Amino acid sequence: MKPIPFLGGGLQGKSRTVTAQRKLNIYLEHRPDGEKGVKVVAYGTPGLKLLFTIASPVTQIRAIMGTPDSLYVVSGFTFSKIAPNGTTQFSSSINTAAGHVEMAYSPTQVVVADGANGYLFNGSTLVTIGAAFPNGANSITFVAGYFVAAQPGTQTFWVSNVFDGSTWNALAFAAASQKSDNISAVDNLSGILVIFSLAHMEFWQNVGATPEPFAPIQSASNQWGLAAISSRAHIDESIFFLGQSEGGQVQVCQLTGYVVKVVSTGDVDSVINKFTTVNDAVGLAYQIDEHKFYQLTFPSEDRTLVYDSSTGIWGEAQTGHTTKYATRHMANLSTLFAGKRVVSDSVSANIYLFDPDTYTDNGKTIERELISRHAIDGYNEFTIDEIFLDVEVGVGLVSGQGSNPQMMMQVSRDDGKTYETEQWVPTGAMGNYQVRALWRRQGSARTFTIKHRYTEPTKFVIVNSAISVRERKQ
Repeated sequence: MKPIPFLGGGLQGKSRTVTAQRKLNIYLEHRPDGEKGVKVVAYGTPGLKLLFTIASPVTQIRAIMGTPDSLYVVSGFTFSKIAPNGTTQFSSSINTAAGHVEMAYSPTQVVVADGANGYLFNGSTLVTIGAAFPNGANSITFVAGYFVAAQPGTQTFWVSNVFDGSTWNALAFAAASQKSDNISAVDNLSGILVIFSLAHMEFWQNVGATPEPFAPIQSASNQWGLAAISSRAHIDESIFFLGQSEGGQVQVCQLTGYVVKVVSTGDVDSVINKFTTVNDAVGLAYQIDEHKFYQLTFPSEDRTLVYDSSTGIWGEAQTGHTTKYATRHMANLSTLFAGKRVVSDSVSANIYLFDPDTYTDNGKTIERELISRHAIDGYNEFTIDEIFLDVEVGVGLVSGQGSNPQMMMQVSRDDGKTYETEQWVPTGAMGNYQVRALWRRQGSARTFTIKHRYTEPTKFVIVNSAISVRERKQ
């Protein structure tokens, strides 16, 4: 048997003939030492472990924001402060029940913008902010000692008094006017105020002026628009977001300093730009070991894509089974809270952790699917006598589902357009480390594409694949 180039960085997009690859709830890791003769292995993405359920009445969680000791949540009409153990320490009502919400905090205050009003929480009371706050704002940030809120439908943003979100000077405003389009969102990147607009981006810094302390960094603006306000997610010193290029394409971008880098591939761009609705996309971030992931969900399209910023490889995420090609992952929003990256549920009051030792999404099946690179032999017809998959075996559970874990394989002979009968083999009950995942007598073709699926609630690792072939005379 000889190893085959099984694992790749492709994603099915423009053409299955080019690549039919898929990594569903799977990520790749480079192994530079080349042990076992391999450079890349596949691991299962982490499951969702329930941290707690918010006790106050909840429909959908609209916003979460973490601090070292508190989690602030907006769900339906309710604003809540949650302790690390999940206890609700404070709750009060706001004036809207649905729609985009953002929060920002200073050392002593939290400001909420819900698209209708601004609200200030001082640790004990929640009050509606009065005069000069730009009512209607649904984007807010805290940067260089000031709260900044965008005036919706305009180029204008407003600035609070220093370290005081309760007072907003009627003269403390400015316009992002380097291009004549409206502001979509405001953000903070390394102490710089980032103004995301529909068709461009500007950067402003605190210059100590009054009453408006910020001034534009003239040479730093660019022509990238923000395609979805909720797509922004911070990873280290970068903001990942769904952008729109000057050419009208929607692409996934990484903002570092003043530089925008496109991180989506041509295949990913092809998938996204075929969607009917992208402006409701929601981004979140989490980290497992050295892998820092940006997860982007398109709720209207019922699809979740995942970018591994440590390898530059794209995959997909999904919770449960579906009869469609894909469905979305249940995680929705993320924040750093009490030293942990937590995520909210898209439909419930649950708060989760991504946990590599949890093999379900809070009890729901994690379906893992891997579609290989196309296997060819000089475009000649060849016969596969055996296919061997080097997986971690013997990880079955004591009882129930997963006690006799099975791996599925299907073969395609037409570049992944259609697949033949499912073939299941055992991967080893608990402690059975001698079993081999082996499929025999797969017939002949000029191109083989191999699909594997695994739905057991156990550890998932693929190291390599090998085949035994016979070339046929042409």
